[in-house]
Amino acid sequence: MMSSSKSFVDSFLDRKNVRYNAKMFPTIPKDRWRKGSQWITLVRKHAETIVADTIDFPVFSKFCKRRTGLALGAKQNSKEAARMEHDCIPDEHYVQTLLSMSHLEDELERRTLTYTSWNQSIDTKDKRSWHPKTFEFPDASLEHIMEIRNINHVYYETEYRTEWCQCNATFVPCFLFARKFSRSAAMRILNEGLLGPFDAGTFLFTNS
Repeated sequence: MMSSSKSFVDSFLDRKNVRYNAKMFPTIPKDRWRKGSQWITLVRKHAETIVADTIDFPVFSKFCKRRTGLALGAKQNSKEAARMEHDCIPDEHYVQTLLSMSHLEDELERRTLTYTSWNQSIDTKDKRSWHPKTFEFPDASLEHIMEIRNINHVYYETEYRTEWCQCNATFVPCFLFARKFSRSAAMRILNEGLLGPFDAGTFLFTNS
């Protein structure tokens, strides 16, 4: 990661476009709208581009907001108004869209370095659907960790694009990080030395 000349930014076309607000046009045209994971790594040039942005950020601030929650006891018409309110998650769109608007996508590794497994329930009433799965103690085995380490490509269905994981033209494992792990799963990974030597005593406080 440190030796790469590119930023790592998960970025892809959002075919559904349900979060794009037409009021963003013409500052942000629909064909430049992007979506991706919030877990990003930026080189200095791209970080400076984001810090210096005074054009796209105000538009996002005004037209890309999370749907407001309802207070307890709200009337039914208030619930209906909230349901009709435009819903947008800016931290899944802003950086990706800004770099697209700045014509910098060729300078990106368009993938995240953080592995996540998503619950994808077919039941529309399942509130856990499309949320990161939490790995528990049984999931934190050497076999599972090695499966994650051995992933060498990511397929983006909306673009029919396979992103082969490379760093400076050398093929590498896709992921350096992973989420989410329960406390027991994390302790198993550490205690079994799956990430290297570990001394549990370093977590204990001693009186001097």
